[in-house]
Amino acid sequence: MRRLWRSVLDGLVPYDAGLPLEALARQIGRPDLVRLSANENPLGPSPLAVAAVEREAPRIHLYPDGGSTALREALGRSHAVAPSQIVVGNGADELIALIAAAAFEAGDEVVVPMPSFEPYEISARLAGGRVVESPLVDYQTDLDDVLRRVSDRTKAVMLCSPHNPATTIIRRGALLAFLDALGPDSPLVVLDQAYIDFCDEPDHPDGIRLLERYPRLVVLRTFSKIAGLAGLRVGYAVASAEAIDRFNRVRAPYNVNRLGQIAALAALDDHAHTEKTRQLVLEERAYLSAELIKRGYSFPPSQANFLLVAVPDAPGLRTRLMREGILVRDGAGVGFPSHLRFAVGLRETNDKLLSLL
Repeated sequence: MRRLWRSVLDGLVPYDAGLPLEALARQIGRPDLVRLSANENPLGPSPLAVAAVEREAPRIHLYPDGGSTALREALGRSHAVAPSQIVVGNGADELIALIAAAAFEAGDEVVVPMPSFEPYEISARLAGGRVVESPLVDYQTDLDDVLRRVSDRTKAVMLCSPHNPATTIIRRGALLAFLDALGPDSPLVVLDQAYIDFCDEPDHPDGIRLLERYPRLVVLRTFSKIAGLAGLRVGYAVASAEAIDRFNRVRAPYNVNRLGQIAALAALDDHAHTEKTRQLVLEERAYLSAELIKRGYSFPPSQANFLLVAVPDAPGLRTRLMREGILVRDGAGVGFPSHLRFAVGLRETNDKLLSLL
């Protein structure tokens, strides 16, 4: 019989995003349902971005700028890098897929600290690569172990800091020592910093500032979290001009829609919303953490906009919380059974969550 589908698909489980919030709220009869399961911005989108989308809406019959030129130029000014060092993608998921399409071949190895963000593994396997797992130790990325697993066949190392879902960071000294140890013939090192805006640890490095010293580093950022543009799917990668050229060769020509580009460009200038979001998350994260500790819960100290908390009967507790109007993530779905992952919300929501716990 003719085989139609690639055999690698047999071992892949589609990502289950669940029902849309509105549909789930109707299904369980909770119009007040608050979603803390997706690490979304509790303040909503940048107001400047919303206004920009409203102004641009009459032009959605026109194709977007295929190269996100204005956005790349603005990001270049913001990060003090050349626009040729930036590619914009339909969320970080597409950027990870672009890296895989441009670099990974059958038989290549990709070292991934596990558990971790699912698209790292999926993209590597779809490209015919073999994922080499490096287990987290006490929720931390063990760079010594990662280094031991790098071989002549290693094409890339996927790092995440702050880590999703473990909330921990890779400190500057450890990262620099790791990059130095890889040497000049290093594999690609992909550093996903989607949650860097919520990190208040001074010892956490800004990966973009390291690119001149480490040209095989690729840094990922997103507008989904701090800017509140998750529904528009805008992320970007910063790397060497050579790497960006290769990513562009496999990128679809109109990969980021017109409204997403316009909104991201406006959000870059909305410093008030950025700072308000950051301060809210830092204050409420500290409040939530202290109150959870008082109640006897354990979790790694978070440097992201969410917490990963060990709980008894995580599936049952998640169901009970949902019935009371708060949706959280069962940690089993992100590699941490017996945990719940939930985003930092507004004080009213956080107090309700604490009272239910």
